[in-house]
Amino acid sequence: MDGPVSARDGAAPGVTRRLVLRNTLYLTVSQALTVPLSVLMNAVAARYLGAEAFGFAYLAFTLSTFGFLVVAWGHDGVLPAVVARDRSRAGTMLGSSLAFRLALGVVVYGVLAAGCHLLGYGRVMQEALALSCLVSALASFIGACKDAIRGFERTDIPAYAHVAQQLLAAVIVVPVFVLGGRLLAGIAAQAAAAAVVLAVIWRTLRPVGIGPLEPKWSAVKELFAGGTPFVFFGLAMNLQPNIDAIFLSKLAPTDVMGWYAVTRRLVGVLLFPASALIGALYPTLCRLFSEDKEEFNRTTSDALRAVSLVVMPMALGCALFPDIGIAIFGRSSFGRADENLRVLSLFVFLVYFSMPLGTCILAAGKQRAWSVVQSLCVVTSVLLDPLLVPWFQKRNGNGGMGLCVATVISEAVVVVCGCVLAPRGIFGRKFFRSVLPSLLSGGAMATVAWIATRLGSFVAAPLALAAYAAALWLTGGVDKRQLETIRASLGRKLSRSQ
Repeated sequence: MDGPVSARDGAAPGVTRRLVLRNTLYLTVSQALTVPLSVLMNAVAARYLGAEAFGFAYLAFTLSTFGFLVVAWGHDGVLPAVVARDRSRAGTMLGSSLAFRLALGVVVYGVLAAGCHLLGYGRVMQEALALSCLVSALASFIGACKDAIRGFERTDIPAYAHVAQQLLAAVIVVPVFVLGGRLLAGIAAQAAAAAVVLAVIWRTLRPVGIGPLEPKWSAVKELFAGGTPFVFFGLAMNLQPNIDAIFLSKLAPTDVMGWYAVTRRLVGVLLFPASALIGALYPTLCRLFSEDKEEFNRTTSDALRAVSLVVMPMALGCALFPDIGIAIFGRSSFGRADENLRVLSLFVFLVYFSMPLGTCILAAGKQRAWSVVQSLCVVTSVLLDPLLVPWFQKRNGNGGMGLCVATVISEAVVVVCGCVLAPRGIFGRKFFRSVLPSLLSGGAMATVAWIATRLGSFVAAPLALAAYAAALWLTGGVDKRQLETIRASLGRKLSRSQ
């Protein structure tokens, strides 16, 4: 296992770039390895449960995930930042965070269960919610451990834990469905996998450098105060999917909820690289903002240039070849989800920029302003969902398209506000010149996809992707220094494994 590499070891900008790139590489590779597992589990669940039960599973997990944002109380924004600045406090901060989450978890579940009762959901939904909350609680404890480790600017252990959790879940969940297990058995299997991973990552805390876990009331208050802006930001950001799911469950047939659930699962797969980047970027930006503002701006700008290279094939693939993803889940039951995917391709394009922008703004201490921006998404959903869902349901029998349109509109607002709130010095001529190759390469990809349409998506998609890569190389969009850093990092890992 590689030892930690810190930008404190050198002041050169290249040190920070290598640190962020290495940490991003760990998370990206780990998520790339788990993407097939995630798709496999969701595809098996969708095929064996059907659109209606799969829709219930999506709704239960959406609600529990939202509720446990309160349990975490924004600690994912505070814990790695505090540890990054003073590593001697890691044990106290992690212990306090875990104690806080344990105490609040029971309360949050009770509130969610009461809310589902008031909304008229039946026994099946309540049972699915209870098990989903158990999974969310275990995931929250795992997340706290990962956040403390990330504070040491280490992403290798969180990456390994992520792969292990997905692999173990697939090994347990898939046979459960194949052998006849239904919705509740599948969720219980996920909880079992999460419990095992929590036990394993717990054993890595001390070797990383995290001392004895000593919950202290002063640390709890510090986490509460520091996490409050983050929790409101998180709630604002995640309230929209909950509002969307509830409106859709009440204004459209249950099958439509299943189509939309598959859409969100596939889009989530496409967002993994962006999630990896911000997970690696945040602790480093927190440190740089207090130590070196110029390097802070340079690192943020580099991250935005990097996502411009990745987002183009992701968004175009979502728009041009949605049938590839739908085929995995079953076209007979979920074929109408391709309409949703084409609309949400615009969302994929926008969110790849909003995520690093948001990370930069949060690291710069503008949590409240960014929470207000995210609240605009909620306002958009409340205003547009009741209008667009029935309109699309009546017009073409797929009310989920209304949610997709509202999501694209709200994300466009977020990106515009993010550009306004971002510190000066991030956007310049160099940035816009660096984005041009990805745009030209995207045009080449779309052209090849159009020419190869008659060959079918499973042939046209690889050809179009190859055209994008070739055009990116020819236009100079690929940073040779980054490629060399990736090659060297992989070489070191491979040499250690031999």
